[in-house]
Amino acid sequence: MMEPLYQYINSLAQTGYLPEIFEHTFMIRGMLAACMVGPILGGMGTMVVAKKLSFFTQCIGNAAMTGVALGLIIGEPIDQTYAGLYGFCLLVALLMTFIKNRTRMSTDTIIGVILAQTLGLGIIMLVLVTKQFNIHQVESVLFGNLITINDQDLYILFFSSVAALVIGLWIFNRSMLVSFNPVMARARGFNPILIDYIFVVLLTIIVVSSLKLIGALLVLVLIVVPAAGAQNIARGLRSFFWVSVILSTASTVLGLLLSGYMPVPTGGTIVLVASFFFYCTLLLRPIFGRSAMQQGEA
Repeated sequence: MMEPLYQYINSLAQTGYLPEIFEHTFMIRGMLAACMVGPILGGMGTMVVAKKLSFFTQCIGNAAMTGVALGLIIGEPIDQTYAGLYGFCLLVALLMTFIKNRTRMSTDTIIGVILAQTLGLGIIMLVLVTKQFNIHQVESVLFGNLITINDQDLYILFFSSVAALVIGLWIFNRSMLVSFNPVMARARGFNPILIDYIFVVLLTIIVVSSLKLIGALLVLVLIVVPAAGAQNIARGLRSFFWVSVILSTASTVLGLLLSGYMPVPTGGTIVLVASFFFYCTLLLRPIFGRSAMQQGEA
């Protein structure tokens, strides 16, 4: 189904309308993934920062290591460990949310506890897996690898992005209100716990879907850094959202292009570009004046 699109883009590259790196199918797949991942992670990043869940995404990324190993153990193909990956990451996300709503522990403490457990379990599982598979076959989940992205990954990412767009737009204002003023949210009839569960499930699906492009160890940065940069220059909630989307998309696309010309990992390049944009927003901050979206207000 995707082959005609690949051939068309390849022909544009051969005739000089696109950079010659797009003669390679894996680069075309990577750019399609980047154009979906960038906007969605940028938009989700605003809610992550507002809800102070930055390290939640890191925990999910580390849980992905265990999920991949679990998928291989139950017999899934090396490049399609979807049941183990999505199943375990969703279980971890729901467990953290359940504990958060049942105890008085801070979110950071809960994430730290679950993070330690997933890391310990992941190390054990990887040792078991490496008896059957080469560790380099699973490292793409940790660091991201353009070559391992296949058509099925693109389909999953597309449907995940559509779901995130539809559901995210529906819960965005509700989620922000719950984060800034939970009392008012309850007064308006919103259920903060239900919104929390919907958000973490949505975030987990998007994070896991983007791992092959960015990598589990770096996905946290692409979610948080563009949103943090947007805070430096945004004057309100609307501009905070759109600036974050623009910075995340630009970081993903430019990072992908740079990694296509240089023999460097895609995920790391994307993160460095995002960090460059962040420091640019710091320099621009005096021009825009005091941002309405300060860290303490989020």
